[in-house]
Amino acid sequence: MNTGDRNLQMNFYQHTIEVAADVNDAYALSAEVEAWPQIFPPCKGVRVIERTDSSQLVEITALANGKLMTWRSTRELLPEQRAISFRQVQPSPLLRSMEGCWRFFPVQTGTLIVLEHRFEIKPDVRGLVDGVSTPEEALSFMSKSTDTNSKRELQAIKQALESRTFQGLQSELYGEFQEEMVIAASPEAVYSLLARAQDWPQVLSHCHDVEMRYDDGQHQEFIMTVDVKGQMEHIRSIRCCTPHASISYFQPEPPPALRRHSGKWLIERVPGGVRVVSWHAVELKPDGMKQVWGDISPGDALARVTKAINDNSRGTMLAIKERTAEQAQGRLS
Repeated sequence: MNTGDRNLQMNFYQHTIEVAADVNDAYALSAEVEAWPQIFPPCKGVRVIERTDSSQLVEITALANGKLMTWRSTRELLPEQRAISFRQVQPSPLLRSMEGCWRFFPVQTGTLIVLEHRFEIKPDVRGLVDGVSTPEEALSFMSKSTDTNSKRELQAIKQALESRTFQGLQSELYGEFQEEMVIAASPEAVYSLLARAQDWPQVLSHCHDVEMRYDDGQHQEFIMTVDVKGQMEHIRSIRCCTPHASISYFQPEPPPALRRHSGKWLIERVPGGVRVVSWHAVELKPDGMKQVWGDISPGDALARVTKAINDNSRGTMLAIKERTAEQAQGRLS
């Protein structure tokens, strides 16, 4: 058997960790897939496409060895067995298949969490991921990312459960909020203005420059220079674009007051045009809050962050509304 044949076989990985928490709490937090971007460092976005009492169809965007990848998985929730099985129905780029299971066992110290992965590499991986051109390289890439991400995820869920920081996402340092507007334009026109970040300096008054570092039509990485109360700030964003429907993103190095900032633009056709939603999730950074505002309560800090981000979102929507109206007028004249 040659090495290529071995790579096409099922590869199995198992990772474990003990957590000082109730087994039902551990299961519940792992089942709450929307919380993952706030808990698991590699996970940068989750979209629930379909949901029943016993299953989920989700789209996940995560870093694998520093590269952003997106896939879709079905998840079967088995609370009586304290297990969550998963299977990628649209696997990440290098994979023919990926499946696995979360298992939760009560032990004397609390809970033993077992995370299992089984995957097959595609026979032809050329051109799919930079730096990977053979099945052997693909196997090495996926083995490393599976091992690294599993260890980071298990350590993160241990920290979350034992510190209770993210229990039910009720932390006073965490907030979700959104701004929305109906714009008399087509989804294609609105999406184009949102997706073409390199054109923002000509569209948005607060945006002075955009350095596009990567753009393959779906994934983007860029640094935006914006005016914040007379001072220039440089914001790095990584985005995953779904044409004419949504753009999800996260900031690898958010402003000093924030530990995390992720969000998404949603575009929905409605009577009279499209409904545009700018949704955000943030987690405050206590020492950063003090650095920026001095002694301030988390509630007051979160209110300031919410207002500032929503004001920017609304300004962006108003600019898009004006630009699409100009485009429509130009076509009519």
